[in-house]
Amino acid sequence: MKMKKLVCAIAVGLLTSAGAFAQVANVKSAEKIASSDKPDLAEARRLITEALANDETKNDPYTWYVAGLIENKAYTEGFKQAAIDQNADRTAMYTALTASVPSWLKVYELESQPNDKGKVNLKYTKKLQEVLHNDYLQLFNGGAWFLQSNKYAEGVDALEKFLDVKKAPLFAEDKDVAAIDSNAMNAAYYAIGAASSLKDYDRVISLYNRFGSFALNPKDIHQWVISAYFAKQDTAGAIPVLIEAVKASPEEPYFLVNLVTAYQKAGKAAEANKVLDDRIAANPNDATALLVKGSLAEEKDLKEALQWYYKAAKADANNANAVVYLGAGLYTAAAKIYENTNVTAAMAKTADDLLRAAVPALEIAYKTRPDNIKAMLSSIYYQLKMNDKHDAIEAGTLNVDGATLPDLTELLQGLDLTVNKTAPVVEEPAAQPAQKTTTKKAPAKRRK
Repeated sequence: MKMKKLVCAIAVGLLTSAGAFAQVANVKSAEKIASSDKPDLAEARRLITEALANDETKNDPYTWYVAGLIENKAYTEGFKQAAIDQNADRTAMYTALTASVPSWLKVYELESQPNDKGKVNLKYTKKLQEVLHNDYLQLFNGGAWFLQSNKYAEGVDALEKFLDVKKAPLFAEDKDVAAIDSNAMNAAYYAIGAASSLKDYDRVISLYNRFGSFALNPKDIHQWVISAYFAKQDTAGAIPVLIEAVKASPEEPYFLVNLVTAYQKAGKAAEANKVLDDRIAANPNDATALLVKGSLAEEKDLKEALQWYYKAAKADANNANAVVYLGAGLYTAAAKIYENTNVTAAMAKTADDLLRAAVPALEIAYKTRPDNIKAMLSSIYYQLKMNDKHDAIEAGTLNVDGATLPDLTELLQGLDLTVNKTAPVVEEPAAQPAQKTTTKKAPAKRRK
């Protein structure tokens, strides 16, 4: 019985060894194919896929080296074709180069681990390092080509791998590769932006966490990442990015508004108020903080909001957001007065005063945002019968160089935006004379 078990154990061992030898042979065959002049890349990929799935070979640096070699060969063959035909589809070429990177970085990961004797042998790393050094810039070109071809998913892949190479420990001592240059900044920007366009929110956040610190245009980057967190309904995750965004772009109300709102949603009203109060205490003329105060107040109290908007516009009359919010708020207030059922002559005059006050604010905004302001300003000109200005704005010849904010203190302090909607009185219908009731008789039956 013991002998039978021993025989079975030996047989299993032999089968296992045979399987391992077969996979090693597959790797060698795949390398030979990839190194040939006319490689059968489909067959090479089949062989290496089997080896990567086998327990005996999947952790061997040699297996990963050959996996990367096959894809690099596919890229090289595609590059030769593209050099002959400038209009050739480069999808396969750049996809192969992109696919080679994880395999080759895996080689270094495995070989950099000390063996049982505490020694590190970078046998295959040395072979691939020079090749990847020479080819990695093509990942950037591939990313750009994919994006121009509206292949955003492939573009993100290529740009991400380009950045992975730059940040890889393998090239930590290679200044030419590791430098955070304009290519790296552009790659990070376009990778995050393209992932945002794809609504791949997890990837937006992942790319930001790894490469966002050196991406171009931090304002855009922060907006994409914050939007990703909000799309995932992860307010807590958005808060640290919002804090960073407020520091990087203190003049941008979008970040400050959303930071305060995020704090409120998280049940941190004290932190929300402290953010604004600290900024205003440090600088009473902080137009952005004053503007956000108004924005938060508008839903519940338009009058209070207008007072904050006015303070913001006075603090910085050239702040486009401040004058836009002030002008639009005054316009809304005028419309609100007309929501009353009974509008008196005094109320109508107040509404006209609000519209007239809105004109210079919107004219100042029109200097920098004509497309956004034109419709509202044109409507006010029409309502106030300012025909010359109405004709000019419609013709595109409006001159607003002399626009200045008036003193709105008295108007805003005395403003009453209470809306009274009295139900119309329904009169009783006049009494109608009683109608005489008549009863029709049934027709008589015909006699037979």
